[in-house]
Amino acid sequence: MKWTQGLNPEQQKAVLHNEGPLLILAGAGSGKTTVLVARTGRLIDEGLAPANQICVLTFTNKAARELKERVAHKVGDIAKGLWAGTFHSFGLRLLREFHTEAGLPKQFGVIDQSDSTGILRELLKDNRVVGKDKFDLEKILTLVNHQRVHGRQRLEGQDEYHEIAEMLFPKFVRRLELLGVVDFEGLLLKPLQLFKDHPAVLEKVRHRFRYMMVDEFQDTNDLQMRLVELLVKEHRNIAVVGDDDQSIYGWRGAMISNILDFPKHFPPCVVIRLERNYRSAPEIVNLANEVIEKNKKRHGKILRAEGKFSNSQLPELFLIDNEEDESEFVSREIQTFIKDGFAAKDIAVLYRSNSQGGMIESTLRGSHIPYSVSGGTAFFDRREVKDAMAYLRSAVAPNDVVFKRIINTPARGIGDTSLEKLNAYALANKCSFFKACHHWQEAGIQEKAGEALTALLANLQKLPQRLLSGAGTPGERLSLFFREIGYRDYLFLTSSQPLAGEKKWNLVEILGRILSSYSAKAGLEASMLRDFLDAMELRDDVEDDEKKKGVSLMTLHACKGLEFPVVILVGVEEDLLPHRTLGSDVDEERRLFYVGITRAKERLILTRCRTRKRHGQIKPVTMSRFLLELSGQNIKDHRGEFRPVSSEQRENLLSSFLSGLDQKLQGQPKK
Repeated sequence: MKWTQGLNPEQQKAVLHNEGPLLILAGAGSGKTTVLVARTGRLIDEGLAPANQICVLTFTNKAARELKERVAHKVGDIAKGLWAGTFHSFGLRLLREFHTEAGLPKQFGVIDQSDSTGILRELLKDNRVVGKDKFDLEKILTLVNHQRVHGRQRLEGQDEYHEIAEMLFPKFVRRLELLGVVDFEGLLLKPLQLFKDHPAVLEKVRHRFRYMMVDEFQDTNDLQMRLVELLVKEHRNIAVVGDDDQSIYGWRGAMISNILDFPKHFPPCVVIRLERNYRSAPEIVNLANEVIEKNKKRHGKILRAEGKFSNSQLPELFLIDNEEDESEFVSREIQTFIKDGFAAKDIAVLYRSNSQGGMIESTLRGSHIPYSVSGGTAFFDRREVKDAMAYLRSAVAPNDVVFKRIINTPARGIGDTSLEKLNAYALANKCSFFKACHHWQEAGIQEKAGEALTALLANLQKLPQRLLSGAGTPGERLSLFFREIGYRDYLFLTSSQPLAGEKKWNLVEILGRILSSYSAKAGLEASMLRDFLDAMELRDDVEDDEKKKGVSLMTLHACKGLEFPVVILVGVEEDLLPHRTLGSDVDEERRLFYVGITRAKERLILTRCRTRKRHGQIKPVTMSRFLLELSGQNIKDHRGEFRPVSSEQRENLLSSFLSGLDQKLQGQPKK
């Protein structure tokens, strides 16, 4: 049978499952994507459900695209209509379709976290909160969103953050409604409210999808679990894939109980364990098993290495004096691995905290070793890209959040006084700020600023048609637009040096290339730009391919889902791993260590230091409790920063030294 060919018995059983709840416990490197693709393809191919009645929810758009492409490659055109995407894109699709029932304008916008914190900043200003500049807006947003999910909860001994969040919560929700926008939390909350208020909509969506699958189920939060339960309540054809041992996002709301208690929530549930690891050498798998078995609340599972490795070795642990020496050690190890035939892109350096990466980065730069840092500012979080996206959104479906971002970027002479008058006009006439700008004369704006507003609004009105037709690609036409309105000049004027300005402008051109690529697939229809904006505002995987050629530097949280022939995991010390302030859940910290270990395919190097600088002072540190728990059989502990030299290596080194000494002596002139 083509769908089970080449699969192991456990994978085959998962692929052949038809009706009812299914939990696939997929250990690290056990081929879960292959199973998801094969099961989806078989359901379509054998006529159990047409593609448009299957929904696969993933955690990245990249994973969804890969799944759709692989299914289509195997079954052809009948795969068209398969819905695969993230929970947030699923929520957006529902709200676009049922926007009237959800109480949203047809062209509602989607805002990200920085826009949400901007709204909170305005609300703090409007409410004249004393010392408003000292508050961490992201922390307030987290507390506001907690109230949105769980309802208003008055807690004993609440601090000022809780009090401010309680005050801002209803105002924040109201402001989103007035602006006609939905934030990321709302993409999950609003569909749940939609289903509650309109049972007919829920029934329609339930009947649309006869089969549901969820990838990375250990990362689901309360809202996502509630959404899944509602959608599958009648047919119960729900298959989830995940690994409780890789649940590392509790700090952002993921609930490991969703996967641990899945069989209780959906009885009778078939549980299939994928325990054959095809990624890592046996020695690495053995260490991973020994680490994770110390966690008590988990589905029992023991990985078995199935891959073929001719030159595998025990993972190595090195003890280094301090973090400066540690970064030099990392540089030397990388150079040695490259001499041994590994490419720079085959190597990853992992650490618990972003602060650990700086010194390693500077040492690699000094050694001329190419590298990239993941988990930094994402492409769509860059100011220049957000500006460009705000122009596009304001041209296609304007809302006040994005329009206020660009109204004076680049500078047009529209100052704070003008903005205050426009705000007052909007409030008095119960209209949007964007609409108020069309009535700038009635708002009392001076003529020079008003003419600049008129020019901006005219440019925005013409932009969609300009991008859809004309010479060159849509991306080239977008770049030309930003040159003409002075945005490129603005980037160079506000940069410390020309090279920095060029890098900023390059981001705008990259966005243009992404637009051209998208339009080549979607066509130059009027709806293309709106679809492009929706897709990009939820996108999570735009990377510069050039960066992938170097060594990868990243946090343990950023490395999940990736694999590398060589992994160097630094700082395996108490108070770093588990982290003293961030690691309140020791079991989750142990899972984080496990995730780092299981990224390695062939070689795994661990480091710990004797001393490390904290708050400007050098202090002694101790090895992580996760190392102390080990028997020692699955790791080679060198107790220093150098490997012991074997007798053969010692003889070769001595021979080489004496030979070089002889040549030097022979070359000296006789006295």
